[in-house]
Amino acid sequence: MAQERGFWLMLPWVMLIGMPMFRPGLPPTEDGMIHAYRVLEMHRLWQAGIFYPRWAPDLAFGLGAPLFHFHGPLFPWLAAAGMALGLPLEVSLKIPLAGLLLLGSAGVYGLARRWGLSERAALVAALAFASAPFRIRELYWQGNFPQYLALSLLPWALLTLHQAIRERRWVWRFAAAGSIALLLLSHNITAMLSAPLLAGYGLGVIVAERLPVSRVRVGLHVAALGIGLAAFFVIPAIADRPLVHLDRLLRGEYDFRKHFLDLGSLFSMPPLYDDRLGNRRLILTLGLHQVLLALPAVAWLAREGGNDQGSDRRRALAIGCGAVLAGMVWMMLPVSQPIWERVPLLAYAEFPWRWLGPAALSLALLIGLGVDALPPRAQGLWMLFACGMLIVGSLGLLYNGGTHTRLLYPSLSDLHAYERWHRYPGLTSVGELFPRWVWGEIEGSPIEEAYRAREEPIRLDRASLPPGASVRTLKLGPLDQRYAVDLPVEGNLRFYVLAFPGWIVQVDGRPAPMWVEARTGWLRAEIPAGSHEIRLLFGSLPQWRLLELFSMGLAISGFWRLIAIWRPGRITGSRLRAVITRAANFSQHVQAIGGAWRAWSAAERSMLLIGGLALLGQVPYRLWLATRVTLDRPPGATSHLQVDYAGRIRLLGYRMEPADATPGGQVRLTLWWRALRPMDDQYSAYVHVYPVSGEPRLAFQSDHMHPADVPTSAWDVERVYQDLHLLRVPEGTKPGLYRIRVGLYERLNPGSRLRIDGSGEDGFDLPQLLVIARPVSPVMEPIVFGGKIRLAGVEAPAEVPAGTPWEVWLAFEALRPLDVDYTLFVHVVDREGNVESQRDLWQPTSRWPVGVEIPLAISLDGLSRPGRYALRIGWYKWPEILHLLLDLPSASEPAYVHPVPIMVR
Repeated sequence: MAQERGFWLMLPWVMLIGMPMFRPGLPPTEDGMIHAYRVLEMHRLWQAGIFYPRWAPDLAFGLGAPLFHFHGPLFPWLAAAGMALGLPLEVSLKIPLAGLLLLGSAGVYGLARRWGLSERAALVAALAFASAPFRIRELYWQGNFPQYLALSLLPWALLTLHQAIRERRWVWRFAAAGSIALLLLSHNITAMLSAPLLAGYGLGVIVAERLPVSRVRVGLHVAALGIGLAAFFVIPAIADRPLVHLDRLLRGEYDFRKHFLDLGSLFSMPPLYDDRLGNRRLILTLGLHQVLLALPAVAWLAREGGNDQGSDRRRALAIGCGAVLAGMVWMMLPVSQPIWERVPLLAYAEFPWRWLGPAALSLALLIGLGVDALPPRAQGLWMLFACGMLIVGSLGLLYNGGTHTRLLYPSLSDLHAYERWHRYPGLTSVGELFPRWVWGEIEGSPIEEAYRAREEPIRLDRASLPPGASVRTLKLGPLDQRYAVDLPVEGNLRFYVLAFPGWIVQVDGRPAPMWVEARTGWLRAEIPAGSHEIRLLFGSLPQWRLLELFSMGLAISGFWRLIAIWRPGRITGSRLRAVITRAANFSQHVQAIGGAWRAWSAAERSMLLIGGLALLGQVPYRLWLATRVTLDRPPGATSHLQVDYAGRIRLLGYRMEPADATPGGQVRLTLWWRALRPMDDQYSAYVHVYPVSGEPRLAFQSDHMHPADVPTSAWDVERVYQDLHLLRVPEGTKPGLYRIRVGLYERLNPGSRLRIDGSGEDGFDLPQLLVIARPVSPVMEPIVFGGKIRLAGVEAPAEVPAGTPWEVWLAFEALRPLDVDYTLFVHVVDREGNVESQRDLWQPTSRWPVGVEIPLAISLDGLSRPGRYALRIGWYKWPEILHLLLDLPSASEPAYVHPVPIMVR
């Protein structure tokens, strides 16, 4: 690839995707901090001389967990190497991540070229893989860095497997086996999902290259060698599953049945702007723009593609990629549930949408094929267009709008603080790696104080020593500690570690009887009376050691064979002299570069210039800034506010759908919040609904322990949080107008509410009122007051007993937003127009929703004289007593007289 101009054209365009890595701090991803602290733990154990630790002693507040026994150690190894060189933790993370971005793209480029695609097509395919929505999401939003590593290794595993099957040379077999081993060591789940892809690819190569069936043995040999190289990790990780709580990943929020996608989501467009939502919906899509860019390949496949060998290979690639893509899409849909339920271990993948990673590889190759599917004259312009579309289509995900976290030289005490505040004990989601005998959750440990003092904790519990006993520390290490004890009587000593195979307690060099303390899972040992040297040690079990030796032996033998192939005698003579001569002749290199530049087409020169200028000018970042949403005006809110609660949290706006509801119905109220400063406190949100008139009794409510389902202690000041409340209207709720009061209170002390800045109130009434509706008999003619309020209905009794109070229902509708609160008057008049009874009611018309019929119950006093009466209805503004006149064709009147009489008997 070093001589390929397409490869060098690719670099600036791919680096545009990596530009956010140059910003200080780590992007505020969901899982990024988890993996950062795992790297910290790996580096801490490297400092103790332990290269591959199966047990991570500092997790779970110092009680430990078998993290690297079940999770691939490759990414922590890569990042810990940077820390070993003295680099800060965040830099040690960013260097391998930036390298993986280029590594994955280079692998796709090489894979495309291996199938006969042109340099232009391979360039576009590489950029399509780098800018795949799922890949960018993993890098800047989800932060599952081991999964990103595995997906970057996948094209190399396919490429080396292709070469191994085609050429049968040992160097390619060993390279393919090494790639598979690295894949297994990076991310268990991605390796499991990639297994059928690798097997199918190997068979596809044999068919497409028209190789003998005997080459299947080569593929099997490569697979066996790759598994053998990673056997020290893979086999114990599978065999020891019953020792931990992995079953927690099969239920609750991690049940795969809850995470299937639909076709609309899979083929949707990623967002083109940053909406700054802290609880942003999962963006799980192939990317509509990428699917559309692959259509030329589909069109080319449908027509005659040529009869030469290159066309046949590209056709085979197109058919294979299309079939694989369709199969992966099918595996993400609910229709594939029976497969998920029946295939062993597949349920541990948790999320069907993980197939988006391998699917991005197939889609990228189809996009590259689409370039070669076009006429040669159109390929240059299409290449420019495709690259621009791929970059623009990634803008909404490329820059995470939250606050970046500086993580230079954190301590193990910081690790424990992260575990506590984010409830990730053991740096796992639900404590799935705690030993099987641990019950419940782990909230802390007695040895945290030692970590805060930056000391190695003493894991022997002094409180478990019998009276009169003494203890002296001889050696303190993360996985090896020694104590000198003097026991007057036999004692059952407790150690602050979670019991797990590998932990042993020795008394004077001999194993002591051990058992597990109920519920806590702590290790206990029986120590005889007398003076002894006690050793607490985590060692490798015989089967683990055997597998480690086996994998190491395979690796050494493989490298030895490579050295034998490349023995010094083979690189001397004329070939070596030619290499030295070409390296020494610098002028020829300069001339070659100039000649290559002159040989490039205008489209290729434009690609290099545009990519370089975009990189130097940080064009994607500038485009993102231009589309970034204003922090205090979140999109989606129908009303924007600036209501501050104790200078800590601001209510930015709301949306209420619908504006009216009937008893037994439901209203969706969405609130947008923002943290004004970082907080350690936890606040809950309440929404209380009260009638506008009458007694201020609570009608119904909604409370959220964590607004927007995110603890307020984790809120980012650069983001807004969308908090959805479902207000269920109880049966029997009286129709009318209701005010909605929104507030915040301390989660552990509901009586302590945050006060509104400026007013001192303990809650805020939303400007818009909620209407609890009921049907009111409509009026037959249009009755409009001042062009602002329409009388929609009148419902009055036909007969009323004399002297008995009675009630009238009226329905009104605001025709446009009102800026004045008007007063409603209802007069009961006799035949001569004399007012016998009346009721004047002030109404908050400035808060009425527009276009919604509002039912109002008017209570009237009883009439003493029998007779025939009529209702006169109108509106006026207090205190000026300015009436809203009726809109009539002939004249204007201050009131409407209802033509249906009311008889009083």
